[in-house]
This record gives sequence, C-alpha cells and structure tokens, in this order.
Amino acid sequence: MYRLTVRPTSFARLLPWLLLGLLLLSASGCGFKLRGLYDIPESLKRVAIDAGSQQDSQLSRTLEQALEANGVVIDNQAPYRIELLQQGITRRTLSLDSSARASEYELRGEVTFQVSDRDGNLLLPERTLMSERAYNVDSSNITASDSQEPILRQQIHQDLAQQIMRQYIRIQMP
Repeated sequence: MYRLTVRPTSFARLLPWLLLGLLLLSASGCGFKLRGLYDIPESLKRVAIDAGSQQDSQLSRTLEQALEANGVVIDNQAPYRIELLQQGITRRTLSLDSSARASEYELRGEVTFQVSDRDGNLLLPERTLMSERAYNVDSSNITASDSQEPILRQQIHQDLAQQIMRQYIRIQMP
C-alpha cells in the first residue's frame, strides 16, 4: 500500500515569516510608537522641574519619570525650566442612588504650568491642563470601590504629565 504525503514547499514555510515582516514594516512605516514615547529635539533634552512648595508631589515625580523615559535629563542647571505653578485633584459626586448615597464620583486633575529659559524668559506662557476620570461606587463591595480612586489618581497624573511633555517638546526656540 502506498501512502501519498504532501510536503510543504519552502514558500509555504516562509509565508508566516513574510507576513510577520510585512506587518512590522507597515507598523513602523505608519509612524507607530509605543504610547508615551516621543521624538524630543536634542536642544530640549535637559530640563529643570520646579514644583514650588509641592516639590515632592506625585505629579512632579510622574513628570520626571515620563521625561527620563524619553531620554530627557532632569538637571537644575538646565537651559529650560518647567514650572508647575498650581496643581490638584478634586472629587465631586456625579450621581446618587435611591438612598441618597453617592453612586458615582468624578476626579478632576488640573495643573497650571509654564516653561521658561534660564534667564526667566517665557517660552511657553502659563496654561492650565485638565484630566478627568469617573468611577462607580458599589455599595455591596466598598473595598473594591475604595481601591479605584488611587488608581484613577495615578492615571490622571500620568495623563497630565504626558500633556505637559507634549506641550514642552513643541515650544519654539527664540
């Protein structure tokens, strides 16, 4: 008894690899980058961060991490300074349940900042950025509901840091 076996051709074995290469080539060709990574001009690769009285705030730490992840050196002697003038997160009730207890909250983070050079000349005038998140409160699972807020606060800080960084890398040099 004879058995007929079909051997895959070399093209059939290479096809998945060719498709993978084509996919990677098209992704890089369209400008795809991982979220949070930017092309920062060499002249902006050194910056100082001044958070005023809130120097050790979560937002300033998150901004430092985001800048350092993009190859920016945080240095007090840098030619540019990002000044965090005002920052904060507020919480307000969005909706109530039938027992008049909060069933949904909104967190709203705001930061006012400006960018200046070493001589104090404003390169980016004072502006305010905002980020919001809403979340539901499950009265039957208070522990899980309470753990949402710190996570959302961190997301707001990350969003604000990304917004500041996008504004910073687009400043026009004199």
